[in-house]
Amino acid sequence: MAILAVCGVKGGCGATTVAASLALLWQRQQRPVLAMDLCRQNMLRLHFGMAREESDGWRGRLDAGADWMRAAWEVGNHHLMLVPHGRAALDSGQAGPEDHWLREELALLEKRAGQRTVLDLPAIGVAERRQGLNAASHALVALSAEPAVCALLEMTEAELAASGLRPERVLFVINQFNPLRRLDNDAEAMLREALGPRLAPLPIHRDEAVREAFASQLPLFDYAPESQAADDLRQLAAWLSVRLDAGGRVS
Repeated sequence: MAILAVCGVKGGCGATTVAASLALLWQRQQRPVLAMDLCRQNMLRLHFGMAREESDGWRGRLDAGADWMRAAWEVGNHHLMLVPHGRAALDSGQAGPEDHWLREELALLEKRAGQRTVLDLPAIGVAERRQGLNAASHALVALSAEPAVCALLEMTEAELAASGLRPERVLFVINQFNPLRRLDNDAEAMLREALGPRLAPLPIHRDEAVREAFASQLPLFDYAPESQAADDLRQLAAWLSVRLDAGGRVS
């Protein structure tokens, strides 16, 4: 079972949107998907139309000693299970689970043929990020085309290597790309030289339809199926599928 951890090299790279989009696209291909939010902001659920006031999630249930998987929601045509983080106090005083808790829990779950798990990871330095990386078989890092990202790339690669992920299982995508900006094009060229075939062939373009779909609480593929970003995300999902099925080999 492929377990894909989706994270940003820094905040604001759109990793949650990418994670939600991949889960939705694979679900619509009739592939079983488990999508889990490890971010305390609890935003992944909103990409699936969950009510803003809904507060249930895995973390609250775990802290209460209950079955955390009972926080899962069935989405769409029964191929997608969504596990929201849930509302949590900023400082509850509750000790978090051990670093390998999630890996062990996911190993115990009943698996369906071809199932993929998509983990939405928080920013670097947050304990839940370590949980996700320790559980993952692969990682997808969302990058924005800017100088700061190029400067942070080495630190991010070192973090992922320390978690045990081999370089060929760490993949990258440029998000929110504006081809009209010279700096975006320069940053893309630098990232392609640095990352080679581990970088998705096409960036995800900056597209107002992404924000409009989120505001409408509709999947981008329903709100604006012909938009540039929707097409870019479909291309990303296809590119990733090849690599996940091949065990991470790139060429």
